[in-house]
Amino acid sequence: MKIKKGDTVKILYGKESGKQGVVVAVSPKKNSVIVEGLNLYKRHLKGDGRTRTSEILTIEKPFELSKVMLVCPSCGKATRVGVRKEGEKNVRVCKKCGKEIETKEKVVVTPKKEEPKKIEEEKKKVSKTVKKNKK
Repeated sequence: MKIKKGDTVKILYGKESGKQGVVVAVSPKKNSVIVEGLNLYKRHLKGDGRTRTSEILTIEKPFELSKVMLVCPSCGKATRVGVRKEGEKNVRVCKKCGKEIETKEKVVVTPKKEEPKKIEEEKKKVSKTVKKNKK
């Protein structure tokens, strides 16, 4: 697949045609792409009366790959994607401007040092209240 997670794509046709968004997930087997903030549908969940409550969820449904086109980060136009070999690596290339399309690096979020302390304090509070209730 020439479209990857983190790319900006333009919707070609359908009810969301002309809109742009960032790719959240790619499914090569299903030949589909989920775009952030587009193709939203409501899903009604029924509660069981005890633990799960009834709610209405907003779900992003996937687009067929043929409905989307990559937007080149350098020229800003919707374009087809070419592949060029540079050494051992395959590089994606914009067909309109000829420049390389860079993939965005994955951002790894590390938890702050304060968060584990808060969790431990909450556990202590809960265990104290449980002990009091047992007496």
